[in-house]
Amino acid sequence: MVFEPFVGGNIIDRGVDGSECRWARVLAYEPPHRVCFSWDISTQWQIETDPARTSEVEVTFTPVTPERTQVVLTHRHLDRHGDGWQSMRDAVSGGWSLIPLADRVDRANHVAGRVLPSISDDTMQARLTRTSTYTAMLLHTTEKFARPAVDSIIWEHGRRNMALVEAGLLAIVLPSGDDSGLAGIGIFAATADDTRAIMDDDPCVRAGIFSYELHPVRGFPGACLP
Repeated sequence: MVFEPFVGGNIIDRGVDGSECRWARVLAYEPPHRVCFSWDISTQWQIETDPARTSEVEVTFTPVTPERTQVVLTHRHLDRHGDGWQSMRDAVSGGWSLIPLADRVDRANHVAGRVLPSISDDTMQARLTRTSTYTAMLLHTTEKFARPAVDSIIWEHGRRNMALVEAGLLAIVLPSGDDSGLAGIGIFAATADDTRAIMDDDPCVRAGIFSYELHPVRGFPGACLP
C-alpha cells in the first residue's frame, strides 16, 4: 500500500504485477493529529468514480502520555453510497486494523533518515508572504566546450562568479559535474533583464563556450545551502 502524504494524494494498492488500485483520496493531512481520506468503494466493492457517492474515514491521534496515543477512527457518511449502504456498514463494522496505515504514515514522515516536521497552514501562509522574486539561470555547454583548451576562460568565468557573489548579485551558484551538457545553475538576486545583461558579459558566454536560459522564480530570502 502506498500513502501519498498530501491533500489530493491517493491511497494506492499495488499488485505484484505492477497494477494499481487508487481506492482513496486524501482529504485532510494534518500530522501528527489527523488524517482524513475518502472511501471510494461502491456497495458492489468496485471503485466508485463519483465523489458524491463516497464516504469518509477520519483518523485522529491524541497524546495520552509520552508513551501512549489515543487513536480514534470514524467512518462517516456511509449513506452516500446509495441503495444497499447498510451492507457496506455491516461489512466494515467489524473493525479496522490501523497498523498498515500507521506504518505508511510513519514512512511518509521519514525522508532520507530524517523526521519531517509538521507544517501548519498558518506557517505556510506566513512564509509565503515573505517570498521575493529572483532569476534562475541554467548554463549549458556548447560545441566549443573542449577541455583543457578552454580552461583559462573557465577560470575567469569562475572568478567573475565569485565577484558576483561578493556583490550580492549571485545568491547561489551550482557548477554541474556530470556530462549532461548542463554546466551549472545560478540564482540571481536581480531581474531577468539585469541578469541577461550580466550573463551577456560573461567571459565564457562571450567566447561561445556557454549558452544560458533564464527563468523568473520566487524564493525565500535568507535561504542558503547547508
